[in-house]
Amino acid sequence: MSILIIFSIFIFSLCSYIVADENKNNVKEVDEIINKDTMLKNDSSSKSINAADEKEIDDTFPDKWYTKVKSYSIAPTELTNIDMARPDDNSEWIKSLIIKYPQIYNLKDIEKEKRINDMIYKEVLYYHDILDNRDYIDYSADYKIMEANEKNISILFTGEINDQKEANRFAHAITIDVDSEKKLELQDFYHIDESFVNDYLFVKFEIVENNFEDISENIPFIESYIELYSQIPHAKDFYIVGDNIGIIVPTHNSMGYILLQGKMGK
Repeated sequence: MSILIIFSIFIFSLCSYIVADENKNNVKEVDEIINKDTMLKNDSSSKSINAADEKEIDDTFPDKWYTKVKSYSIAPTELTNIDMARPDDNSEWIKSLIIKYPQIYNLKDIEKEKRINDMIYKEVLYYHDILDNRDYIDYSADYKIMEANEKNISILFTGEINDQKEANRFAHAITIDVDSEKKLELQDFYHIDESFVNDYLFVKFEIVENNFEDISENIPFIESYIELYSQIPHAKDFYIVGDNIGIIVPTHNSMGYILLQGKMGK
């Protein structure tokens, strides 16, 4: 009976992996809702950062929000209520909205830079479809740069939603091939099958973010994730960091997720 309950909760949790921008007919145009004067409409990602700004960056959160590689750099921007058009009747209005997300700049190909930045922006905007689904009290999201090199960018987003009933944690990620501008999927880096739990969990993969006092209590959720693996998309449930890969496993809404991490190659 308990397994059935966990399985049902897992199915419900997977709903957050369905992204509104994959069905564009059902999503309002961003231009209709985001204020025209918002920073998101500007080419702020293309601005160079002067020496004083770089010194400040180095002294704050260089590993989390900022990084620099040979061909581009990454810096944060923020989406708040100020950037959203407020409904006339104040209905379906997120009382507190703070989403931090990265944008790249100083890429030689400006048009490519804009397209990659747009991919990242839409990832945070459409993950919970905050344009159409805004009946939250609080919505906050932050990010961490997991990998940034000449080939790939991988960003992990974590956050919390507080509605009228409860606060729910969530995590999702985006990994982009810089050259092709393609959003990569888990299977591009690692193959998962039914042997994962028995042969690789706690052997080559460790739980790096845990929701339970007893780490073994995570296992039913990981087993459910593996069982349903072939039925769900896998562009948002992983990140790369060096030669390791991280896997995001959804759990109860309030707990949100489990993070697994291990070597890419079997």
